[in-house]
Amino acid sequence: MRVVKLLIYAVVIVILLLGVIYLIANGLQESKPLDELARKQAPGKFITLSDGVTHYLKLGAEGGTPLLFIHGGGITGLEVWQKNASLFAEQGFNVLLYDLYGRGYSDRLVTEYTPELFQRQLTELLDSLHMNGPLPFHVISMSMGSMVALDLAAVKPELVDRLIMIDPAITGDYRSNPLLTIPVLSDLLMTFYWQPRSIENQRKEFFNQQVFESYSKRLKYFSDFKGYKHVNYSTWMHTLNQSKLAKLEQIPSGNVLLIYGNRDPYFPIGNIQIFQQVYPSLQVVEIYDAGHMPHLERPNELNMIMLDFLL
Repeated sequence: MRVVKLLIYAVVIVILLLGVIYLIANGLQESKPLDELARKQAPGKFITLSDGVTHYLKLGAEGGTPLLFIHGGGITGLEVWQKNASLFAEQGFNVLLYDLYGRGYSDRLVTEYTPELFQRQLTELLDSLHMNGPLPFHVISMSMGSMVALDLAAVKPELVDRLIMIDPAITGDYRSNPLLTIPVLSDLLMTFYWQPRSIENQRKEFFNQQVFESYSKRLKYFSDFKGYKHVNYSTWMHTLNQSKLAKLEQIPSGNVLLIYGNRDPYFPIGNIQIFQQVYPSLQVVEIYDAGHMPHLERPNELNMIMLDFLL
């Protein structure tokens, strides 16, 4: 009986110690609030929508053809377009960029990150900025951002003209580790296993390692804001596992361009045939020696390809 009690005490002590270690580690990992002081460093403006604050940036001529950039699931948000957007503004486009919820300087929400959340954010933003017509948008999207673009085309087809998808993640193939579905254990795994490796794990997305080294500094900056783990976890569980492929049919024939990096570990080349079955007129361009974000690694090449498609 005494041995049983000692075992129980030992288990309780271990659990308490693990809890304390978890709280300390969690606090050290997400140590910065996304407050007014942090947002003073952001370019552009902020607007409060029904779910939270959204950061956005407008460039170019007000009367020009509307052009919307939608970034992927990366924590740096609209910064991934830093080598692209200004060129299109100089060409006379009315350019809009924004940070998806949980990314960049937009609010980290304590909620489920679903396609419906991202779609509500975008439609409310366009309504608030009075950019919901009469001219339709050309849209440049990457990775998960292509899901948002296709949802917009389904909900408001009159707002989407031409669509460029860079390494799109729209097939719903993503499957998280089954252990992450277990309460408590998922928190421990995210804190002690995933988060310490999260930035370095993104190295494989880049062929050009010098570009990654520069990009990783901004990853570190944004990952220190509270909510980083929840944003990623919830997006895996509620968005990346959903397919938007069928919504390609909403886009008029000949109006979609797919660009992919041939070194992207997340874009199977076999997906191209799957896309073409849904959208036979799909135009495809392969970028050599580039990973998941060829617009960062090969910006000049991509800018000319995209500009040629849109003009």
